[in-house]
Amino acid sequence: MNFTNHVKLTDEEFKENYEKLFNACPRPSEYKTDEYWKRVHERQEQFFANQEKTISIPELPGEKWVKHPTIKTYEVSNLGRVKIKGMIQRQIDDPDGKLGYLVLEKYTSVLVYQLVADCFLDRLNQSSVERLAVHHIDNNGYDCSEDNLIMLTEKQHNAIHKNEMEEV
Repeated sequence: MNFTNHVKLTDEEFKENYEKLFNACPRPSEYKTDEYWKRVHERQEQFFANQEKTISIPELPGEKWVKHPTIKTYEVSNLGRVKIKGMIQRQIDDPDGKLGYLVLEKYTSVLVYQLVADCFLDRLNQSSVERLAVHHIDNNGYDCSEDNLIMLTEKQHNAIHKNEMEEV
């Protein structure tokens, strides 16, 4: 799915792309299957193996770094990496037990995908009557790259994760 240049989907764009987004997300009954958890653990292993290889590399191909708009000591990469005071930070699974929601190892209340959205999707400056949510397009929480994130209204986000097309 290519949503390049889409920071936020309008209701019309959401309706047009609902099927693609719907198919990328597991159905509620899938969350309980061994197959689903096997895929999650495979993504987890792949992410952490890659992190060990790349954590000491200052810049990856195609990587762009920007200062966080409000946390001035943070730099965030379009590929989902984070620097604090010039040092690339190790990422871990959210200690609250939510696999696939990456946080900074030393700052476990900081969700990586939200930092990326703050910097590249202008999450902090989104003006909307409805509250907005950051969505992992391919439902892979281990991929916090700019290209895998999009802003949806909470109603749109709930429709995807509940797998019910609601009137939006």
